[in-house]
Amino acid sequence: MSTLEAATICKIYKPFVYIKFHNINLNDEIFENYTKKYLELLIECKKNKEKIYVIIDINEFESLPIPYLLKQAQFNKKIFNYNQKYLHCVYIYCKNKLFKQMIKMYMMVEKTAVPLTIFRSLTKLNSSIKEKWNIDFDSHIFFKNNFKQFKQESESSFEEDIDYENNEIDNKNLEEFDNLHNTIKLLSYQENINLNSSYKDYFSNLEN
Repeated sequence: MSTLEAATICKIYKPFVYIKFHNINLNDEIFENYTKKYLELLIECKKNKEKIYVIIDINEFESLPIPYLLKQAQFNKKIFNYNQKYLHCVYIYCKNKLFKQMIKMYMMVEKTAVPLTIFRSLTKLNSSIKEKWNIDFDSHIFFKNNFKQFKQESESSFEEDIDYENNEIDNKNLEEFDNLHNTIKLLSYQENINLNSSYKDYFSNLEN
């Protein structure tokens, strides 16, 4: 059984939920464990009769795991209606300009269940929450060293909200961009995935 986690899900400040993806070598087991934890989050929303705002942090990624982006896209199709029911919106926190462009390209092909916005600055993310939802929430709180699962975060995690360029577009990045572009072109032809039987109870809990 793998001990590595694809992402950490922080629910301390619900209805705002922070999902931080880690820069690890993904495999099918790790990805499956993550998707099941995400389904548990949706089941919890159903039980509590609540909707959440999701903040996804992908800043640890050194490169986007393209095969698992495709798997995630297929999984999103499977849970489309549940995301619509239990999420208000999704914010993606991404300081890498190239990754941001890749995600935008993906969004042109795949319909999202709820509004999805990409930010490279937490201050701008906070402003959007205030403007759209009339809620005063400081997303910097997820980077404080005041609870166990994020105790390894350094003070440098308080990024200075500078909309800076942190990546040059070199040959490696261009190759990655081309690979993702080719992958995204295939998404329109992908059918919904048939999840294995280990997911049965999760979807049963969401449907009943």
